[in-house]
Order: sequence, then C-alpha cells, then structure tokens
Amino acid sequence: MSSQKSRELILDAALKLIQEQGDASVSMAQIAAASGVSRQAVYLHFADRADLMLALVRYMDQKRDLETALRKIREAPDAWAGIRAMVRLQARSNPDLWAVARAMDAVRRSDPAAERRWQDRLQHRLEGCRRMIGRLQQEGKLRRGLDAASAADLLWSITSLRMWEDLVLERSWSARRYERHISALLARMLGDGRATD
Repeated sequence: MSSQKSRELILDAALKLIQEQGDASVSMAQIAAASGVSRQAVYLHFADRADLMLALVRYMDQKRDLETALRKIREAPDAWAGIRAMVRLQARSNPDLWAVARAMDAVRRSDPAAERRWQDRLQHRLEGCRRMIGRLQQEGKLRRGLDAASAADLLWSITSLRMWEDLVLERSWSARRYERHISALLARMLGDGRATD
C-alpha cells in the first residue's frame, strides 16, 4: 500500500471515529485499529494526536473542496449574494465539521502548534468577513452609522461555528431554518434595508 493511501485510510478512520463519538477522546490506538494499520504506522505519518488533528482539518477542507466554495462566495454577483452563500455553506457543511472542530478545540488547549493553526483559521475567517463587509460598503449597502470593523466582527461572530452549534444542535433548528433566519438577521443588522432574497 502506498504511503498516501495509508495516510488517507488513517485520516478517514479518524474522521469516522470522531464523528461517531463526537469528541476528541479517540485514541491513536483506536484510529490504528479502525484503519487496519499498526500504531507504529500511524506515528510514521503523524507525530502525535495534535499533528493528526491538524492534518484531518486540512484533509476535510480538501475533500469538501473548500477553496472552490470560498471562490464562489468571493465571486458572488454582489455582497448580499456572497453573505447568503456563506451562510448556506455553513448550514450544509457544519454538521460534518462540528465533531472535528470540537476535537481540534480540545487538542489546541494543550498543544501550541494546534493553537496556532486554530488561531490562523479564525483569523482567515475574519479576513473573509472583512472583505465581504468591504464589498458591502463599496456597494453602498452597509447600514448607515455602522463602521466596517464592527460590521465585520458581527458577521464573524454570528456566522461562527459556536452560533451554529447553539441553534442547530442545542435548539434543534433545521439547516433550512438556520440559513433563513441567520441570513435575514444579517440583512437587518448589517444592511441598509435593500438586501434582497
């Protein structure tokens, strides 16, 4: 078996176990057993659990072709279409991402490399929100009296995984309900009243 194939087997097994258990308690031994490789083989690919979690996040981004989805958001016909596309992507993708994000959140608290990667992802998302708000402002559709920095922070917070978790997992919202209400909330909070569906 090729090294790449072995790596993918390990990552697929880790993803399945984490999604089934819903947390970071999956051990390297469990991942090895589930992937049909030795523990030693797992450690040949990944230095430790934090390294595996970082690789798993990147692997998931690749599998769901995140870059293409983000490009569609950036290239939307107008800022509101981009914001709605962003919320739609979350409604569709967050169920698969949630368990891994939760596992990564647990690992980052004790691993500096994982913490740096976590912060990089948060910063990258914030930069995307800033670009979207900048576009909204350029189009003259940002609510009067709302500064761009505050608007970007609000967009970043309201579209966070934590907000999705509270509404969908804790309050049992459907993906459709989440998408509809979050999009409407953002239009009212950030917009000038001319946002279209």
